[in-house]
Amino acid sequence: MKKQKKLTMSERVLKWAKMHKKHNSLLTLVVLAIAIVLIVFVVSAQKTESINATAKAQGDTRFTYFGNITLNSHIHKTNLNESFAALRNVLKQSDYSTGSLRIAKFSNDQKTNINRNIENIMFLKRLGFTSLNIVNDKIDNVQATDLDKKAESQVGYNYLTGNGSNPINSKTVQQEINGQKVATVSFTDVESKYTDSLRNTTSISLKPRIFMPLIKNLKKNNDYVVVNVDWGIPDERNVTTRQKEYAHALSKAGADVIVGHNTVVQPIEQYNNTSIFYSLGNTTSENFLSKNKESIAVQQDWNNKNSTFKITPVKYEGGTISTNKMNKIEERRLMNNLQKENVKLEKQDGGYVYED
Repeated sequence: MKKQKKLTMSERVLKWAKMHKKHNSLLTLVVLAIAIVLIVFVVSAQKTESINATAKAQGDTRFTYFGNITLNSHIHKTNLNESFAALRNVLKQSDYSTGSLRIAKFSNDQKTNINRNIENIMFLKRLGFTSLNIVNDKIDNVQATDLDKKAESQVGYNYLTGNGSNPINSKTVQQEINGQKVATVSFTDVESKYTDSLRNTTSISLKPRIFMPLIKNLKKNNDYVVVNVDWGIPDERNVTTRQKEYAHALSKAGADVIVGHNTVVQPIEQYNNTSIFYSLGNTTSENFLSKNKESIAVQQDWNNKNSTFKITPVKYEGGTISTNKMNKIEERRLMNNLQKENVKLEKQDGGYVYED
């Protein structure tokens, strides 16, 4: 008897496929159906949860702070009204609300680029933001100044602070909120090795000889002073010595609250009667790293003397902002990152609360 030749693995697979050819189409349909069901399940499981607006006492002023907001061409492919739906209620319940909007590069045509960025500003204003800190690392100073002038013609002078809105290097925003005078000012650490000086010199430089007299004057003429700081240190979870030294100096100058902007969440500190949020993270981002799609939203109720703060974890996933529902390990990691020795957070109503 002739000995049968032993088949290779690839030959055996080919033989099996030929023997079951009539069943292949059915098998493919079954696998496809299972894949579709799994995709639908995963998408439906990603339920958007709005940020809960806590009740405030009568007479209190509600301040709400958000992190970096990116609205570039890629993010514009989503429905922005749906993407930001989770913020609507908390913005509606706020007397003062601010975020840090990053200038986007939409086109090489200057006019088109300016108009598209103004559309972003107007969208956030309609959404309910009462003030915006502008962060610019995409356009030069000439275009940034033109953008600022055109934006101010629509939103008014007392709305924008930050990069690209300080052509004379001294602009501040002063508003009356609930009968209280609230000043907002934004600084950039232009000496950070990550900062492009060509594109950031229109912001107020984070230098003591500049910010000390400026904040002292604002504190003298206002009831509350909000300070935004772009530290220029991306993806660093730990507070640097430089950040802490400058934050403490800003506090001593008269800052009531310091809202920092890096690309990831950083700790909270209570110092010299100043609440320091070193970084709120990214409210929206096209970065693929999960840490760059996480942020915290801060609600502050101020009774003209003391404040109660509520911190809500937020995530940007699938083109949508939502409350970040974390597991126990993720919660513990966030708590360890946020609270230091003089800030004790208590879990409450989907977030974390502390008093100054």
